[in-house]
Amino acid sequence: MKRISSILALGALAITGSAFAGDTIWGIDNGADMIGTFDSDAPGVFNGIGNSGITSGFVNSLEFDGNGNLYASDGVSLFSVDRGTGAGTMVGGHGLTFGGTVSDFSFDGSTMWAIGTVCGVESRLFNVDLNSGAATDMCTTDVAGACDVGLAFDGAGNLFAHDIVSDAIYMVDSGTCAARSFITLPYDSNFGQGMTSDDNGQGYHVAFNSTAFAGELYDFDAAGNYDFVGTLSPLQIAGADVEVASQSCLSLVVANLVGGDTAAFEVAGGQPGHRAVVVWGAGGTNSVFEDVNGWCATFGFDVKLKGRKIRIVGSDVFNDDGEMTILRGINEIYTGKELLFQAAERETCPGECMSDVVADTVG
Repeated sequence: MKRISSILALGALAITGSAFAGDTIWGIDNGADMIGTFDSDAPGVFNGIGNSGITSGFVNSLEFDGNGNLYASDGVSLFSVDRGTGAGTMVGGHGLTFGGTVSDFSFDGSTMWAIGTVCGVESRLFNVDLNSGAATDMCTTDVAGACDVGLAFDGAGNLFAHDIVSDAIYMVDSGTCAARSFITLPYDSNFGQGMTSDDNGQGYHVAFNSTAFAGELYDFDAAGNYDFVGTLSPLQIAGADVEVASQSCLSLVVANLVGGDTAAFEVAGGQPGHRAVVVWGAGGTNSVFEDVNGWCATFGFDVKLKGRKIRIVGSDVFNDDGEMTILRGINEIYTGKELLFQAAERETCPGECMSDVVADTVG
């Protein structure tokens, strides 16, 4: 067992609840090149975060990877987006050769999917490599003359696409691209727009109604219900996503967290031979690490100590059963304080393998 650092002084707790009533939908106001959010219960209030700075094309396909990392496309290249500032950084080109461009992303829990289209000719599904941006052609939809600008998985694995030629949302088989008409839109849809879904399978269509010449939010579900929610504040939001909660890859159990005694941090579910780290914090904002020393992580709290070091409980290598236990002495000065803990496995980029956050009070 290799011990990396000792537990140092804690900052003040800074855990706050969300101010939103509905789902928080992330989007990009194309007219202002502004990344921001709005509440699904109040679509007319757009909270700008910052400009993407992506000036190479029409920015769309805004999508989280399920672990807090945000991505966008300008149709021909993949960009990572800083969720704190909105700034985009190019990852790499999609390498499309069929004459079309990517128009929307959707993440199914393990893979980033994209739909690309030559408007009025055909649409195709792709898998996108989040390390390089390269798009692998999977299949061509059987909707003749389609111009698809929206793509969304729901929680049950159903895949929906939006065609602005037929003004319809249809279900599509991600394995064969076979499609069936699902919802006929009650208006003329046109221009860039997007689709997304929350943890419970509630779908959202961030639409552009050409008849009313207005951006509008609709919700829909797998039963075929499609309802108007409200008018959007930006005229056009071409890429949108609800950040769906990640599915924890590791389990973390903290035992005997007592001041002056030795606590045990038991981690399971890892790859044998891979290294993992357990970190601690006391609240604050997320800490995002992208391919740092061979591992990715989006910790659910602030793990940085004075902006330089990481608060680390310990690190070890998983045994043949994918398990590890770290022992750590707990200083008596932390008695009565609430601490947050989380585990992350190396060598899992770009798909992070982490545990849920464990909150416990030192006894």
